[in-house]
Amino acid sequence: MTCDPRQNNGQEWVPHLPKKYVDARDCIRNNQTFIETMIGGFDARDDDDIAVPPHLANARSWMAAGRAPAGDVEKVKYVLKNLARDWSQEGEVERAQSYGLVLEELQRVLPVPDATSDGNGASPPSVLVPGTGLGRLVLETARLGYQCQGNEFSYYMLLASSFILNQTSYEHEYTIHPWIHTSCNVIADMDQLRPVPIPDILPGECGVRPGLMSMCAGDFLEVYGDASQQEQWDCVITCYFLDTAHNIIEYMETIYGVLRKGGIWINLGPLLYHWADMAEDEFSVELCLKDVEHIAINMGFRCLQKRMVPSTYTADNRSMLQSMYLCAFWTMMKE
Repeated sequence: MTCDPRQNNGQEWVPHLPKKYVDARDCIRNNQTFIETMIGGFDARDDDDIAVPPHLANARSWMAAGRAPAGDVEKVKYVLKNLARDWSQEGEVERAQSYGLVLEELQRVLPVPDATSDGNGASPPSVLVPGTGLGRLVLETARLGYQCQGNEFSYYMLLASSFILNQTSYEHEYTIHPWIHTSCNVIADMDQLRPVPIPDILPGECGVRPGLMSMCAGDFLEVYGDASQQEQWDCVITCYFLDTAHNIIEYMETIYGVLRKGGIWINLGPLLYHWADMAEDEFSVELCLKDVEHIAINMGFRCLQKRMVPSTYTADNRSMLQSMYLCAFWTMMKE
């Protein structure tokens, strides 16, 4: 709410607003404290290109001036909402709509072999999760006994996931306010101001066996298009990932390449196509779902199951506005 101080603007009807703004400022400070704690583990003492990613080094002039590019501000807000999605009790329902379905399907089509009494049983299936975001799906996959590797390109996501996975000491150690910057479609002030404790579980005490979980930073096409990655994986899980591509066909070719013969591809997500409305110099291929499915079959996949499932993504469950994706959910096998 923006008010002209020279006018009354009907403020006498909402005398509680000044207190709300004070509380909102406190919420923003709490978010800032959490972010400062999170980035405190990043060693940026050296100015060489190896120690500091170029985009962080270039940002220092902005930071020194006490300002940040609008695009970076939006990315930070996005991370806060994803923390609520992946690492809070509040996000449990939303995770069940996507991660829950994917993990159930994974166990159905590619179960972990039983361990033998002498410990010499078959190795667990290897699962690759590109676009892993804040890492919850990778953790849950490894908890089930799979050898799982997450891949992520965004420094924002990598920093936050590393902090939650490696530097948290107990459940609900931190409190964030992911909805504080959303002032529309609010039913009650406390819905906007409400705290969200994270993490809801302690990753280090989830029973993941040593060596089952790993993270790889880098561009999916560059890292897994390499010859060393060909036919190395038993399963690829793409959850809200395919539509992040400039060219979805390149993603599909890479997925096909890394899978062993008989390997499984489980996908769940919409076709929002993140680059569709970007600047004119950003290349974007936007195919309909039927075309994507047709290409997959011609590429050498066989469809084991497919259906459409409703799912939300970083949704505020207390908002007056509820957006729902009708996601494509399929399981395919490389023949």
